[in-house]
Amino acid sequence: MAVRRDKKLEKKIAQERIDYLLNLSQKTKWVDYSLSKRYVELAVRIARKYRVRLRKRKLLFCRKCLHPYRGDRMRVRISKGAVRIVCLNCGSVRRFRIK
Repeated sequence: MAVRRDKKLEKKIAQERIDYLLNLSQKTKWVDYSLSKRYVELAVRIARKYRVRLRKRKLLFCRKCLHPYRGDRMRVRISKGAVRIVCLNCGSVRRFRIK
């Protein structure tokens, strides 16, 4: 008979791994940008596999190219109650309202 998976435990472990990888990404983004991108790719892959939401951590990297945001690789503009983040690697634009 097959052993049942404990999905809550799996999600908890996945959450911890995602947090760890994104923290590593933030620490290494000024030293080795390609390694930092790899950490983000792994974190997003884990999140998709175990269906874990990234919530506030989504603002740390570009949705399209998965490069971590860095001061020289992004542009932030605030106008008319909205924030616009432009990724200078791929050109994608992320907009959200300010409450």
